[in-house]
Amino acid sequence: MALARYGFIVKGPDLELIKHHGRIKTELFDMAVSGVQNVEDAILVAQELLTKRVQLIELCGGFTADEADRIRAAVNDLIPIGRVQYSDEELARLQREFG
Repeated sequence: MALARYGFIVKGPDLELIKHHGRIKTELFDMAVSGVQNVEDAILVAQELLTKRVQLIELCGGFTADEADRIRAAVNDLIPIGRVQYSDEELARLQREFG
């Protein structure tokens, strides 16, 4: 089976899972995007994405490794859960530019 259905979850302080979501779809690509405030909401979104037959979920860089593990456990490790990560150089740059 080809990889074609993705989920992406972004975390931010003013995002609401009911309000901030969308979809990008072509013939070969289908991605659901959801915004959440915390890992508990991300778990709900991840579980919902499973019902939509998403094949993998990617998390934004705002999620920690522990939070990714919690989400993975909440979906019984049925699909891969990836996490955007920054190099040490980029982390230092983010700290300089955004505090």
